[in-house]
Amino acid sequence: MFRAALFTATGVTLCVRSLQTYTNPAYQHPVNAADWIAVVSFSVGLLGLAAALPMFAQLIDGRRVFRVSLIPAAGAALAGVTNILEDGMQMHDLFIVFVASAWLTLVGLIAFTVVVARAGSGRTRLWAAVPAATLVGQMLFPVGGGVLMLAAWLAAARLALQTRTRIVALASA
Repeated sequence: MFRAALFTATGVTLCVRSLQTYTNPAYQHPVNAADWIAVVSFSVGLLGLAAALPMFAQLIDGRRVFRVSLIPAAGAALAGVTNILEDGMQMHDLFIVFVASAWLTLVGLIAFTVVVARAGSGRTRLWAAVPAATLVGQMLFPVGGGVLMLAAWLAAARLALQTRTRIVALASA
C-alpha cells in the first residue's frame, strides 16, 4: 500500500509542478509563495522519484533491475537536493551539479527502461513504459510532461496494488 501511495504522490507532484510552469513562476529568484511552491514541489517530486524508482524495480524482480534503478534514483536525489540549494538558496554555482545530476537521471532512465524490458517476458515487458514515460515526461517537463509521468506512476501504483493483492491471496491459500 505504501508503494502505491508513493507512486501516486510522485506522479501527482510532478504533474502539478509541470503544469505550474504555465503560471511562469520565478523559481530562480523566488519572491512569493507561488515561486517557492515551484521550487519546493520540483525538489519533492525529484526526491519522490528517487525513492519510487528502486521500489518499482523491486516489483519487476531481479538484482540487475534493482541495481540499475539506483542510477536514475541517485541522479534524481542529487538533482532534488541541488535544486533547493541552487534555486531556493541562491547558490548558483551549483547549477552545473544540477545539470549533471539531471543528465544522470535521464541516462539512468534509458538504461532502466532497457533492463526492465529485457528482464520481463510477454506482457511484463510493458512495464518498461513506466521509466520510458518518466524519461519522456522529464524531457517535456516545461510543456506539461508531468501529465505523462502521472499516467506512468498511476500505472505503477496499480501494479503495486495488484502485486500486493496477489501476495495476500497466495498467503491466505
